[in-house]
Amino acid sequence: MKILITGINGQVGHALMQQLTDHELIGLTRQDCDLTNPDQIKQVIDHHQLDLIINPAAYTKVDQAEDEPELAFQINRDTPKAMAEKAREYNIPLIHFSTDYVFDGEKEDAYTEKDVTNPLGVYGQSKLAGEKSIQEVGGQFYILRTSWVYSNIGHNFFLDMKRLCTEQKKIKVVSDQFGVPSSNQFLAEQVQQIIPKLNKNNTGIYHLVPDRSCSWYEFAKVIITNTNPQFNLENLYSIQTNEFSSKTKRPKNSILNNAKIKQTFNLELNNWQTGLERIIDEA
Repeated sequence: MKILITGINGQVGHALMQQLTDHELIGLTRQDCDLTNPDQIKQVIDHHQLDLIINPAAYTKVDQAEDEPELAFQINRDTPKAMAEKAREYNIPLIHFSTDYVFDGEKEDAYTEKDVTNPLGVYGQSKLAGEKSIQEVGGQFYILRTSWVYSNIGHNFFLDMKRLCTEQKKIKVVSDQFGVPSSNQFLAEQVQQIIPKLNKNNTGIYHLVPDRSCSWYEFAKVIITNTNPQFNLENLYSIQTNEFSSKTKRPKNSILNNAKIKQTFNLELNNWQTGLERIIDEA
């Protein structure tokens, strides 16, 4: 298959380029294509006779989005809509990555694809607007919501904790926000499994995360234990969200239920700890 992948310098795009080597890949960076310009992405799609479009590229700066709502909506809503229009025109599938931040975190259990969305900030609102614009266009689309993405590249919680536990004697991490850490490698491997099974009868929204969940504090503890055993865990302090200064309110519970994607595509998913171990081993 000839596959277009956006945002290949980002965490998920990078992993997809490494994972999907059995296919003919066309990878786009920010320099190759300006994602604030929907017409440009349409021209790129027109230029290549594609079999599949995968869009992990996004505006992901959660706090900064509050100051740049127009830019966030351009990248997270308008460009995915343009991709969906082209995918429908050429009768090819579109895989688009979305986020747990489309939910407000007030639910006690894990969120299913049928639950009501209610994003708390501009980032979540712009990603939800992207989901809706793709659905309105129609065609063969797959919206994959994921959460707490981390890897050995870029800026993410895993690398922050890995660095902080060598630089600081005391670290504070919130313990009252819960989710599912998802490595870029995990996501790319599952997309590889999904691609051959895409058909017009299984389009829609899916939650793609590993099994099990944790708090940010628990995630930090496992990272530090496995990357810097010399760090004294008594100096890893659990704090509450209200003790952590942030411009944007974040969902308290963003645990995503992955049962639908498992069943539809016959996937066997490991727990998040297994994914973390692999990322650490390959660092």
